[in-house]
Amino acid sequence: MAIRVVDASDKHTGYISLCTHLDEEDQDHMRAAEMRERWLRLRSEKHGMKTKVALEADGRPQGFIHMVPIGSPISGMMGEDIMVIPCLTLNYQLVYGGVHGTGVGSALVEACEEEAKKMGFKGLAVYAYTGDFWFMPSAFFERVGFKRASEGSDIWVKRWADVEDPKEPEVRYKFQPIPGKVVIDYFWSPLCFTVCKEVLNVRQAASEFSNGVELREYRTDEPGSLVEFGMLRALFIDGQRKFWGYEAPKEELRREIKKALKEKGCQPEA
Repeated sequence: MAIRVVDASDKHTGYISLCTHLDEEDQDHMRAAEMRERWLRLRSEKHGMKTKVALEADGRPQGFIHMVPIGSPISGMMGEDIMVIPCLTLNYQLVYGGVHGTGVGSALVEACEEEAKKMGFKGLAVYAYTGDFWFMPSAFFERVGFKRASEGSDIWVKRWADVEDPKEPEVRYKFQPIPGKVVIDYFWSPLCFTVCKEVLNVRQAASEFSNGVELREYRTDEPGSLVEFGMLRALFIDGQRKFWGYEAPKEELRREIKKALKEKGCQPEA
């Protein structure tokens, strides 16, 4: 597959906002894309974020990558002189089909490295994952020259000059209960399409339980939020963290809320 990488422009915004799902017609999917598109147009540059798109010879996009200076709230890391890759995404058909060896991911990382060097940064960093978690697989980043920052860490680094390893921020969360209510604490940023879908699901599920549920939202893309919260995305129900990897499904959220209400001795109203 012949690939060239370009800086994202307005003509690519729809593709990026939809997270490559250009053929999607689901209403919730489109609402999430609109939310993300507004953020990309109005807020992403304030974080110093740059986006690059991989194109086939005929101009069709095959994937994109974001990069942002470390220390920005959406970088999710603390440190200096490093650019962070918060997201690298290939066309969803390739991801869902388990297609490897297209060269798209490698070309996107190489373009990020070239850009970071021009800007005077000393390395790239990424949160990458092992096991069955499909997003940002560490095996890929290891193949393109990244090394684990420290034993057991999910941070992987590729450096071309002397620079200290990035650090994970300290998670700062203390549950503040509300008598007689199930409390949902949701930390989120429109950087991620999956999270945009998730916040819609969380809001819908919470609204279905009348006055029995209190939803508290915290925006993790606001200045100072990385130090204040130490996390980009997290969902807590009565202080217990819940995580599905993909967006939290409405039915699962309803089930968890009903369970929490029963534990409080309340009768679920939804």
